[in-house]
Amino acid sequence: MNQAHFPGGERPLYRLLSSTVNQYFQSTSLPRSGDIRLYRKALIIASLFVASFAGILLSEGALNIGFWALHGVATALVGFNIMHDGAHQSFSRSRRLNQLCAFTFNLIGSNRSYWSQKHNRNHHAFTNVDDVDEDIDALGLFRMSPHQKRYWFHRGQHIYVWLLYPLTSLFWFFVLDYKAYFRQKIGQKDFSHRLTVAEHAEFWASKVLYILLYLVLPASLPGEHNVLIGFLLMHAILGFLFAVVFQLAHVVDQAEFPQPAADGSMTSEWAEHQLRTTVDFATSSRVLTWALGGLNFQVEHHLFPRVSHVHYPRLHALLSETCRQQGLPIRSYPTLAQALKAHYRHLRSMGQPQSEPAARH
Repeated sequence: MNQAHFPGGERPLYRLLSSTVNQYFQSTSLPRSGDIRLYRKALIIASLFVASFAGILLSEGALNIGFWALHGVATALVGFNIMHDGAHQSFSRSRRLNQLCAFTFNLIGSNRSYWSQKHNRNHHAFTNVDDVDEDIDALGLFRMSPHQKRYWFHRGQHIYVWLLYPLTSLFWFFVLDYKAYFRQKIGQKDFSHRLTVAEHAEFWASKVLYILLYLVLPASLPGEHNVLIGFLLMHAILGFLFAVVFQLAHVVDQAEFPQPAADGSMTSEWAEHQLRTTVDFATSSRVLTWALGGLNFQVEHHLFPRVSHVHYPRLHALLSETCRQQGLPIRSYPTLAQALKAHYRHLRSMGQPQSEPAARH
């Protein structure tokens, strides 16, 4: 199959949705980037991250395990609220501050260049497209798309998936990062550019620093630090949160899984593709919106990734009306519980013998 691509020319739906968003920012005179709400939240999360890491180094016994667990939550909050907006250049109007926020992904175990390719260029452009979007590629362990091969053990994937999700960040940071680095591609799509000498150095320096900070340093301190148990617990919490939050937006029974034609062309406009493959959830929950960095507003984020998540609740109402008028309403689950059930139903359906690709078109 040729490289996947969307039709060229005018994009009427995207132009219409962009007009709605532009009118909002013109009428409010607000910046598209984050504001004091985001900076205040980032300060709280960064403080929790630093304090919990200090607790890992300074405490012993059961309290030490507790700090490892807390640090797992804090790390997820950094990823959702600071790294994610920074990587999309939406945290601030300052390019350097955005780069600094994106660099936190190196600090928490991965690499910002890999994330940019995997998330910004592949996932956002070709959401739920098999062999391009790595977010739906579990190397055969799970069948997330109807276009993937079904194995006999997938009949139980809606059960065992919850036992494997805690391994997500470990597998991501210690396997997928290296796989992408040495292949210089994610899925079947090549990196958009060759890594520079500085990017190569950053990759290896960050990986070494992570091992030193989280394994070597705690193990070298006197006292009972439970390093290996704590490290695995931290990743179990981080991995589970990462996996569940991102899966609820795309691997659910309201989402579609379009495939390109033989020449690689997608059948719909990019904006329509996003509306068909992405689903919001729990948009009325202020607590979840705060903690998840607006990742419960995935449709708004996919359509306008360079707009900070602090604006998503208001944009949701405006875009919902515009999309409804076009006969392409924003798909959404009212609560977190309903989104979790939808993910469960989809995985169960994909594991059944009768789930054929034609059933999802």
